[in-house]
Order: sequence, then structure tokens, then C-alpha cells
Amino acid sequence: MSKATSQRDATPEKFSEFERFLSLFDQLIEHTFDYANLISKDAAYSVIPIDSDVNFLGTRVNSITIGALVRHLILAESHWIGQILEIENGGTIPFPDNTSYLDNVADGQALMDAYGRSCRKMRKQLVSFDSGMLEKTFKFAGRNYTGMGMLWSIHAHHAFHLGQMDLLMRQQNIEPCEYMEWPEVRELIG
Repeated sequence: MSKATSQRDATPEKFSEFERFLSLFDQLIEHTFDYANLISKDAAYSVIPIDSDVNFLGTRVNSITIGALVRHLILAESHWIGQILEIENGGTIPFPDNTSYLDNVADGQALMDAYGRSCRKMRKQLVSFDSGMLEKTFKFAGRNYTGMGMLWSIHAHHAFHLGQMDLLMRQQNIEPCEYMEWPEVRELIG
């Protein structure tokens, strides 16, 4: 992923809030790919180690699996970022309903390839954001957001589900990466 700003000589005071978001979100996305690279069998994407009546993601995903989590990240994040671009000030963002986008995508490498394409598209959209998009207000799920507030919520949402992925990997005896040992080691992060 490309950087939003040259960070080699940056100090924390020189980062805008949006640049901090992009820096941290880039690392979180790269970290998610690092997790997926540790999974050697496509079957691991669909294993449900512990099943229960509460093992679901809203009304759309009936079982939390690694594959379901990756699909959920693709669909939710691409929807929200696209909506921030399009929503009018004061509008309401609908819940994602784009599940057919991944209907014929198999778990494993094909799914991660789709995720890579989605991440590249989202990154292009993100760098096109201007202050008006970040400052506008809207509703989602009955709550009020600014564009920037929604982006931080997307970051938190991703980290939440990465934690679930971490647990599912451990239950299959796959040791995940250490969290916050981000891929970037030379430049200032956020």
C-alpha cells in the first residue's frame, strides 16, 4: 500500500488525523494479509471449531469462520468507504447488502485475491477523500457519525474481527502473527 504522506521525516505533529488513520489502517490491512499467509490449507477458512447459537455475524453470516470473517471485512468495509464518498450531509448509510459480490469466490487464495482487489480499490477511494467528506455528518445504525468518525469505527471494526480470526487460527493450531508487530519498521506509524 502506498503512503498518504512521506513519513521518513514526519513528526506526530505533522500528521493530520486522516493521515494517522491511513497509516494505521494500512498496517492493519497488511497485518491481516500476514495472518492469512500463515494458513496453509484452504479448508482452515471454513472450520467452525466451536459452534453455538451466538456464533454468527448479524443476520447475514450464520457461522463465524475465517472465510466468513474475511468476506465480512470485504463487504462491510468496501460498502462503508463507498458510502462515505457518496452520502449527502445529514443522510443515512444503509446496512451493506452486497453479499452477491462474493457468491462464486472460494475460500483460501481466491478469497484473499478478492480481498486484495477490494483493498486496492478502497485505498484509491480513501486517498481521494477531502475535508468535506471527513467533516460531513450522517447516520448509520441509528448513530451519528462524521466521515472521520466512521473511518475510525471501520478501523476498530477491522481490529475486532482480526482478533476473532486470531482465536480461530489458534483453535486450529495455527500460530498467528503478534498483534501490533506491524509490517512497517522503518517509518513513523501514525
